[in-house]
Amino acid sequence: MRSWLFTIAVLVSLDVMAQEPPREEINLQRLVDDIMGTQDGIENAEALYENLALILSNPLDVNQATEEQLRFLSILTEAQLSALLAYRNENKLLSLYELQAIPELDSTTIKRITPFLTVQVASESINMNLIKRILHEKNNYFLIRYERTLERKQGFIENDPSKKFTGSPDKMYYRFRTSRPGDFSLGFTMEKDAGESITWNPSAKQYGFDFISAHIQLQNKGRLNNLIIGDYQIQAGQGLVLGGAFGFGKGGETITTIRRSNIGALPYTSTNENGNFSGAMATIKLTDHVNLTSFLSLASRDASIESDSANEFISGFQNTGYHRNLNELAKRKIISEYTYGGILQFHQQNLDVGIITSATQFEHPINRSPRLYNGYAFKGSSNTNASIYLNYNLNNFTLFSEAAKTLEGGYGVVAGILGSLTTNFDVSFAFRKYQRDYISFFTNAFSEASVPQNETGLYYGWKYRWSKRIELAGYVDLFKFPWLRFRNYAPSDGFEWLARLNYKPTSSSIIYLQYRQEKKDRNSNQENIPTYRTVPGVRQNILANYQVKASKYVSLKTRAQFSTYAIDKRYTSGMALIQDVRFTLNKVSATMRYAVFDTEDYDNRQYVYEDDVWLAFSIPAYYGQGVRNYIMLSYDLNTMFSFWLRYSHTRLQHEDSIGSGVDAVYGNQRSDIKFQI
Repeated sequence: MRSWLFTIAVLVSLDVMAQEPPREEINLQRLVDDIMGTQDGIENAEALYENLALILSNPLDVNQATEEQLRFLSILTEAQLSALLAYRNENKLLSLYELQAIPELDSTTIKRITPFLTVQVASESINMNLIKRILHEKNNYFLIRYERTLERKQGFIENDPSKKFTGSPDKMYYRFRTSRPGDFSLGFTMEKDAGESITWNPSAKQYGFDFISAHIQLQNKGRLNNLIIGDYQIQAGQGLVLGGAFGFGKGGETITTIRRSNIGALPYTSTNENGNFSGAMATIKLTDHVNLTSFLSLASRDASIESDSANEFISGFQNTGYHRNLNELAKRKIISEYTYGGILQFHQQNLDVGIITSATQFEHPINRSPRLYNGYAFKGSSNTNASIYLNYNLNNFTLFSEAAKTLEGGYGVVAGILGSLTTNFDVSFAFRKYQRDYISFFTNAFSEASVPQNETGLYYGWKYRWSKRIELAGYVDLFKFPWLRFRNYAPSDGFEWLARLNYKPTSSSIIYLQYRQEKKDRNSNQENIPTYRTVPGVRQNILANYQVKASKYVSLKTRAQFSTYAIDKRYTSGMALIQDVRFTLNKVSATMRYAVFDTEDYDNRQYVYEDDVWLAFSIPAYYGQGVRNYIMLSYDLNTMFSFWLRYSHTRLQHEDSIGSGVDAVYGNQRSDIKFQI
């Protein structure tokens, strides 16, 4: 009830000149399909999508955006990026229509990148002081989202008091942000998950909503290039020491995603309750070519604390972000994490080089339960990393690299090159080597594993544009794991390769076909033998997608996914068939999906991107045998208000429940509703 009162109070009192949310879901969906073109879930998928969506809601000024910001979008080739930079150095763009004057930018590329760009009118930035600019800024929004599962989860009917949810089944989400590219940004985010309580308990570090995040950012104020107070994230170098949610990994985009963009610090606006910094950072311009960044963070983390005869220690971190019952609340924000560091950067024309340092201290030492595979996991209460990175652009190629060292551990190295051999042929190459005792808590470097540790790899990617309608792409990735891993108790190696065909038969349709194969070793235990042995597991994925704008009002998308997994003479398979229909008429749009899926086991689960309300992300795993469908309606009342309503439904065959543990829904059906204004 208090959350609804808060909503009404804000709507009544908030008088802002709201920017209409962009109607570019199809552009973003296409970009996500291109980048995340595999059928496996990727780490930080939600945060990655949100960073793209936030750029869509706060477009980059094409005249001010840095080379790294433009590269992060993973839309432009190196030749196209070089051409755009050269053009704007000679002529500041007065309109995005001028992009057509750059020969290297074809109509398809312009159509894909335009929603992420804007042309800022200079006079609007200098005719008012900062306070007036903030108060009069039109680029702002206030967002309210409500979600609920219609069936009751086990946590709401649990008899065990330690497992029973303490709050309501409503999920509430609020966000406000106002910003001007290259000038300022301020905003806040608040969230209550289903089952969590809204309460005021300072001793438990809860002030109303379970999760609250806020930031204030100022940019380009004299020698102060960037200042953020509140929650923020940093992407520096190739992400070996400092990597925010900006690493796409391997997928349908085979060239640009292997290189991390050195974009520095950005406000943190995600609801992911782990991985962000909380405190302050500042970037000072020492000279025309040298910048110094310092940052300080004091964050509270969820963890499990145990004790021996002498001391208390952290036995593990909790990363779910859920605080719904006594068990989860007992681990909520009980550990202080203190992080500080700096970045010294030299940038001149084509050369970008820097030194990064970062140190993290915990309130209690970490001492995880010993396992065969985690013999080199971090132990202790402090960790320090230092690295040097070097990026260099030469014509249509970019060289990128970073070498890092854990002060009392191993090292990590990543280096590569990507670019355009011709206007139609792009290539990429990357080498990586991460020792088993290299440890960094905020890393997001390119790797096969979820963290860059205990791995050596070699990646080669290519993309050839046969014509304006046909594009071929692929990659080969070879990797080794010198030490044991989770579910693999022996040193091992493996490979992965992908081939993708993009075909654009008309200006309003696109077809792509994709095949991927991956081989990794995994434990396999035979009956009557008490020891593990490792055997190769081979996964194959096939994806076919057809998308067409059938008329002015109707768009169609048909998708088929198939997979197989073979290990130790056991062969399983899975599939999903998906049909999407989208209607648009003036201020109203409707998106619908009907999908059937059949997977023999969890190894063949099918990850499928789903359209969601603005700034929300959904890429669930279709698992088991059943049907998945949803419908989403959106309506723009005027320039002040827009509405979304989404209903999704899953029905499984031969199952008595959906989900597990306290999240289980008994019965073979689950329904979810979502409303956003």
